[in-house]
Amino acid sequence: MPGEVEPVVTIRVSSLSDLARLASTMASRLIVMPVYRFKRDGKVYYMLQASFKDYYKLYGLPIVYYYSRSEDDDVKDEDAKYILVKADMTGETVEVAAYAKTGFVVIPIVNLAEKPPHLPDEL
Repeated sequence: MPGEVEPVVTIRVSSLSDLARLASTMASRLIVMPVYRFKRDGKVYYMLQASFKDYYKLYGLPIVYYYSRSEDDDVKDEDAKYILVKADMTGETVEVAAYAKTGFVVIPIVNLAEKPPHLPDEL
């Protein structure tokens, strides 16, 4: 049917830190990959869309990595505009913040009004 969007492959990661680490890998190539956020059924979803090239002759198979959490935890979504990632000799730091900080990889969060139509309903 024309205009119908095929669903993508979805992969749930274990933590927001895992999703942030994945997004920050593109920073070394000077590509900023935003993390998209939407709310649905009492949960907040953070997602990152990537393409897996040349998978069984499918060029650019879309993959969505996502993390979900309950809406009633301690993260204030209206203040969270960035995910900040820093890795050094002391370890890894991942923060959700309203502003950027020097020394961190800054990943913007883009708020979506609703679940994108290409994501499966059971997400």
